[in-house]
Amino acid sequence: MSQKILIVGAGPGGLSTAMRLAAAGYEVSIYEAADRVGGRMRGLSVGDYHFDTGPTILQVPRVYEELFAACGLNFYDYVTLTRLDPNTRIKFWDNTHLDLSSDLASFKQQLATFGADLPEAFDRWYIEHLRKDVIGYGPYLGSPVRSPLGYLKPTEIAAALPFRPWETLYQHFERFFPDERLVYAMGYQAKYLGMHPTACSSVFSLVTFLEFHYGIWHPKGGFRALAGGLARAAQDLGVQIHLNSPVRQVVVEEGKAKGLLLADGTRVMADAVVINADFGHAVQNLLPAHARGPYTDRKLDKMEFSCSTFMLYLGVDRRWEDLPHHQLYLSENIRRHDPMWAKSAVLDEENPSFYVCNPTIVDPANAPEGHSTLFVLVPIPNLRHGIDWSTKQAPYRERILRQMAKLGYEDIERHIVAEHCYTAESWRDEHRTHLGAVFNLIHSWNQLGPLRPHIRHNGAKGLYWIGGAVHPGSGLLTILEAAKSAAHFIGEDLPTLQRTAHLV
Repeated sequence: MSQKILIVGAGPGGLSTAMRLAAAGYEVSIYEAADRVGGRMRGLSVGDYHFDTGPTILQVPRVYEELFAACGLNFYDYVTLTRLDPNTRIKFWDNTHLDLSSDLASFKQQLATFGADLPEAFDRWYIEHLRKDVIGYGPYLGSPVRSPLGYLKPTEIAAALPFRPWETLYQHFERFFPDERLVYAMGYQAKYLGMHPTACSSVFSLVTFLEFHYGIWHPKGGFRALAGGLARAAQDLGVQIHLNSPVRQVVVEEGKAKGLLLADGTRVMADAVVINADFGHAVQNLLPAHARGPYTDRKLDKMEFSCSTFMLYLGVDRRWEDLPHHQLYLSENIRRHDPMWAKSAVLDEENPSFYVCNPTIVDPANAPEGHSTLFVLVPIPNLRHGIDWSTKQAPYRERILRQMAKLGYEDIERHIVAEHCYTAESWRDEHRTHLGAVFNLIHSWNQLGPLRPHIRHNGAKGLYWIGGAVHPGSGLLTILEAAKSAAHFIGEDLPTLQRTAHLV
């Protein structure tokens, strides 16, 4: 008889963990509160306009290919990808711009307009990161987390030292590219971590390299379709997915997770439980007090959570074929290094930086013919910082719509047919995200690797976490790597007959 695993939440972490566990011989069921899969990736529709709500950038397709292959499946039987070019257009505070592109020859031609020596500097940076990828990805991003002492292997330390991991991301890029515009263009991925380039480690330059090396991709049908593909694959492997099934609490008895108590009062018992809900919310709301381990309210208050995001989902009555899929405007204020501004703990009401996704140019089915959907994201303070969104939301919307002209979306208000807005409160209330912190725990030095919450919960046996709070961190790519680690730890703690036979 197979071991039974219950998963709370059908986000990408829960779905990919379910796939790996089912392929390994476990009986897996997912309980999801919403009416569809995907978590923050589940999307929304306003009339005839269909929007992604979470990630919009797919990196390193091989991670998805490897996930499906490990389960005996072909990723491309479930999901169709389109490669984007450019990867992202960066518009600077001085009205210049740079197209980040995996066409390296074209990219270096652009760099030459910023400085004659910059193409050669990029070559040096790129060659260094070919080595950094080998040394850093597998042992750190692609492997189960170790204890802090486990990262003190002399050979690994010696291999990492040439990459100067003690530098900030800002210092790292400044060594190669002395033009501050290029420093921010190359380091903007720090926002994936909920951080500023001056506040996070240079180890994350690997993310920038991965985008150059493997490109940026878009799943046909949007990330909603990616979630659907993961769900279909999980079901083909035997996973049971229960929608509209909110969980009231994890059942913990005698120090061990033994099942779930659903909101309707039903108890479902199992051999282990995996939580794919937001970490801060789940600790406070899904765990009994005696099973929280070290994560008391006081501990959560001391942990550093990311910024939130102000979102506009706009259905508009025209197309912008001449504008790229991904655009980012970096205002003068991105150059402010004081801590409150660097962590987006101040609401920039004058000249905020922002991002626009224009997916209809490659995926027209998300809007009526000749129309578009636009996804607009602005980093804002999380709910620790006391913004009164009942008074700020309307004027902030007006500010952002005016800002959009900086990226070529002039007079956008005249074209809006459908609209939906998120504030930090929306993320808290609609997606049960602690503090509205959409990038979860930041990746500061005291919250990296083994210093993040462990996949094995420290408060009850047989209870595991999956998502952006655990190693290796926030973002789709890293959450899929965490799913591999979760299956590894569960396999160690609760071997199936299939695994035991393999080990023999």
